[in-house]
Amino acid sequence: PTQFALGQNFPNPFNPTTQITYSLAEEGRVHLVVYNLLGQVVRDLVEEYRTAGSHAIVWDGKDASGRAVASGIYIYRIEASRFSAVRRMVLLK
Repeated sequence: PTQFALGQNFPNPFNPTTQITYSLAEEGRVHLVVYNLLGQVVRDLVEEYRTAGSHAIVWDGKDASGRAVASGIYIYRIEASRFSAVRRMVLLK
């Protein structure tokens, strides 16, 4: 990829899992986090060094403690190099 991008999760709405795709124009540290609507961290999905290219991660609808989260709207945010983006997803049980 020639630019950074954060894709819309698929499927959306989802139950019980969803896939999030992102592209990195250059290698570097990536931080991808899921938040609830109160701005609280639900789960860190990626927090590591990644090579340039296209990547995907599956979220299983669970928090950091392994508990299933409630139905609702969740926000996911990526930070990589100078790139930052936010998208919204819906968990519908």
